[in-house]
Amino acid sequence: MKKWILGIGFLLLVLAGCGPSKTSEKELKNLPNLSGETALILVHGTGGSADTFDSFSDTFIDDYKLSNERIKLEIGTDGEISYHGVFTKNAKHPIVQIGFEDSVDASIEQQTDWLRIAMQDLEKRYHFARFDGVGHSNGGLVLSTYSQKYAKTMPTLKRLVAIGAPYNDLDSDDNDGDLTFDDVPVTTPLLKAYEDNRAKIDSNLLVLSIAGDMDDGSFSDDIVPVLSALGSRLIFKDTAKVYLESYYKGAEYDHRTMFANPDIQKKVAWFLYTYKGDKKEIELAHN
Repeated sequence: MKKWILGIGFLLLVLAGCGPSKTSEKELKNLPNLSGETALILVHGTGGSADTFDSFSDTFIDDYKLSNERIKLEIGTDGEISYHGVFTKNAKHPIVQIGFEDSVDASIEQQTDWLRIAMQDLEKRYHFARFDGVGHSNGGLVLSTYSQKYAKTMPTLKRLVAIGAPYNDLDSDDNDGDLTFDDVPVTTPLLKAYEDNRAKIDSNLLVLSIAGDMDDGSFSDDIVPVLSALGSRLIFKDTAKVYLESYYKGAEYDHRTMFANPDIQKKVAWFLYTYKGDKKEIELAHN
């Protein structure tokens, strides 16, 4: 009986070590103060994980030399955070890849609240005062919701990139029109809510919205219609300090892999680290 009890106790200790890591106050004090750095937060779409943006951040670190360190965060449905990696005091443009335990059934609102929990924890650990966000598909919607719901909170979202985000998540007939559109035939409740809350957006926010067109007659990236992805125009145009659109046409601009496309990565890098954004500028998509 005694051996059996000891065995159970050992098993519990092992299982405890497999759970989300807890950081003590002493460990927090030993983490670097990165308040002078702007973190880059990468948010995946439906069914993704903290590993989804690996190739993207590899490019930014190894090829572009724009960053030198990254970590990954996994957020459970109970709000618990598991960290994979730590930043050092030498981190420049540190990258954080976010992973939601539930990115399939959870609402955009719920995922946004989980992202807020992560940002509060990152602020506590590394003292980040600001961050830029890149979101693919629903990840772009999560960041867009964040830009309204948490516009006045620290750390502050400064630049937002949405890649193939379904702002008006309906089929092509309900997103009928051309690149000169100023409205869509049918509006989802989510897009309407975004439009109704435009005034909450930080007037200093810089936004880049990216849409893909497979050039197969569907006027979509095979999943998201172009006008759905550019529904961001109805939210951020004339509201954000800067609103830019990029439209890519060709078979290589498939929704599933857009964030890994070299052309799109180059555009995102320019927007985040080269573009000054020091004046109001509206540039809409064109052929």
